[in-house]
Amino acid sequence: MDEETDLYFNKALESIEESKLALDNEKYNLSINRSYYAVFYATKALLIKKGFETKKHSGTIQKFGLEYVINGNFDNEIAKVLKNLENNRTEADYDIHMNFSKEDAIYDLHNAGTFIEECKRFL
Repeated sequence: MDEETDLYFNKALESIEESKLALDNEKYNLSINRSYYAVFYATKALLIKKGFETKKHSGTIQKFGLEYVINGNFDNEIAKVLKNLENNRTEADYDIHMNFSKEDAIYDLHNAGTFIEECKRFL
């Protein structure tokens, strides 16, 4: 990996650890937030590896779909984790009435880990 790719992927791994800590401390919305950012940073690492720099979350998700899912053999079912976690993160961060459960946070953390493992195949 080049330096910037490595920095983003390490940030993804750090975010997974933060998600686990939040889960352990019963901060389920925060755990979901950190699970999303783990997959987001891993996605950024993959795009940077191919020479793409995106500025918005939506652009990152779209470019990832084009470069890795459609054209790159990234497992399509695992790729759906990115969009699902983005939706959950948005609810967790912006919907004042949304309180995710422990089970929700565990599920998203597990999916984030699966996504990151799939990313390793491309790094």
